[in-house]
Amino acid sequence: MTAMPAGSAVLWAPEDLPIATDQLGSWGYVVLEEIVDDVGLLRRWPWPVVDPLGRLLWPEGAEHKSEDAAVDIDLLKAQLYAPNGIEREPRCGDTFAAPLGADDHWHSTRTNDLRRLLGDADVYDISADAREAASIAYRSSLGAIQPAAAAGEARAEVELTLQLRAEEGLPPLRVSPPPRAARKPMAQ
Repeated sequence: MTAMPAGSAVLWAPEDLPIATDQLGSWGYVVLEEIVDDVGLLRRWPWPVVDPLGRLLWPEGAEHKSEDAAVDIDLLKAQLYAPNGIEREPRCGDTFAAPLGADDHWHSTRTNDLRRLLGDADVYDISADAREAASIAYRSSLGAIQPAAAAGEARAEVELTLQLRAEEGLPPLRVSPPPRAARKPMAQ
């Protein structure tokens, strides 16, 4: 990665994420990176910055400072998706803002309780914002960036939508306890 001029990147702050920008350095960027059969790979990076073209970056090689953990997809659904009304199936690219901590559990072969990875504090589903950031990066790689004034009415519509989302704010997600295994009858 080429070095960015000093001061040209700032911490990425999705408008509807209710975390003060100066606090984002203590948060992790967690992505459901891969799904194989019934196991998902969660990967956590330090919080990213955004460059002047709107692309997410991890300065000074921090993109290589990720941690990962395997999790059963059913456990992910039971502890994070279902309790928070996320009705869609987990999919690659689902992205969450989660406080940093519990580092020792991120290198386990497979976790049996998401709270060991994400803690008991609030976690936020930032998948829509992360997908938009990926779209910006992709589009910026395809051709010339148009000046903001060239977008006209379309840009005004997007700004209005972002403003409304920012007013609503993201609800925090709860990480529930893992489901109890079905109890087997006692042998007599």
